[in-house]
Amino acid sequence: MVPETRLKKTIILTGPTASGKSSLALGIAESRGDIELINADSIQVYKKFDIGSAKPSQEELSRVPHHLIDILEPTVRFTAGDFVKLVKEKITEIRARNKIPLIVGGTGFYLKALLYGMWDAPPTQPEIRTKLEKEETEALYEKLKSADPDLLDKVSKNDRYRIIRALEIIESSGTLPSQLEKKTNQEADPAFTLLIIDREQSELVKRIDKRTTEMLEAGLVNEVKSLLQDYPDAPALKSVGYQQVVDYLGGILPSGRKVSSGEKGLSDEISLATRQLVKRQRTWFRGQTEGSWFILDSDRSKIEAELKIIE
Repeated sequence: MVPETRLKKTIILTGPTASGKSSLALGIAESRGDIELINADSIQVYKKFDIGSAKPSQEELSRVPHHLIDILEPTVRFTAGDFVKLVKEKITEIRARNKIPLIVGGTGFYLKALLYGMWDAPPTQPEIRTKLEKEETEALYEKLKSADPDLLDKVSKNDRYRIIRALEIIESSGTLPSQLEKKTNQEADPAFTLLIIDREQSELVKRIDKRTTEMLEAGLVNEVKSLLQDYPDAPALKSVGYQQVVDYLGGILPSGRKVSSGEKGLSDEISLATRQLVKRQRTWFRGQTEGSWFILDSDRSKIEAELKIIE
């Protein structure tokens, strides 16, 4: 007989950065009292990465049980496979306590692995990786762009780790990562229900700008200074928001466009990078034909009703 915990669907609440999914989930979970939240943000898993990841505050964390937040030291490499394993463990653990798991976050490659499984990649090749590590990220991205352009919608130009891994696969096996990806499951795991929330573009841009300003006022630059001092090789420093501050502190200017001086220029760069991230996120979300879309705030009552009946 199939265990009851495997018969119940688990909801994934996702959407673009700054759409408001975390606060929505927190409010629903708090009002019901039987929901526990599982983080699906690739930066919030790391300790010390607080402001730039929009991590829930200690007060918010105390109101509702959260999982997979602050579970790793900044130097640890955390893969999509690690995420899938831990999420499934947490779902089982939460349901065993007669509580309801709700997965919340917008990291597409985590969610894709959870919904469609992992593709079978060749083992790592230390010699090839060592050679690639000597090159600048921009040059590596151009190589990947030439070798496997179909993968670019899924890999940020600042995601050095995934760029190197993709080039390593190509060089070691002669197979394109985009081709390997097509061999994963074509249908989403029926154990999950995907709910996607978004905002009108003009509203989302305002929210992104406001959040960027608030992060800088809360001390994002000092947070990055501390991280660079203690964990200069932390993978998450390459993520949107953190990478722009790293460049700012290092006096590195973007090529091809003029940037305002001081924190005004930094704010503009973070907002721009966040909008570009949103574009990539939406591309992935739109490919999830089984997902249900909601626009905030006009559809708030619909999404709240959907979340209130989960079991």
